[in-house]
Amino acid sequence: MVRLVIKGCEFDPAQVKDVVFGDSFRMELDKAMELADAGVEFWAAGPDGAMARVILGENEYGERILKTEAIAFAANHLGEIVAPPVVRRP
Repeated sequence: MVRLVIKGCEFDPAQVKDVVFGDSFRMELDKAMELADAGVEFWAAGPDGAMARVILGENEYGERILKTEAIAFAANHLGEIVAPPVVRRP
């Protein structure tokens, strides 16, 4: 079985999409969700070498997302793996 460790999630302006990345991969967040649905095992890196299981879930709007523990580097305070908002300054 394939296991990939997600270390972060960011907005890629070249692709105009959210991407997840680890030591040896970088892919669109949507592709990671497809792979997770197909059985690829994802884990999320956290502090002090901790790892948390990543699962497919839904947010409060009914959208499919990747979820994990809130301590993971790639997760927000709800445990959702999403890119931080892009702030545009005038």
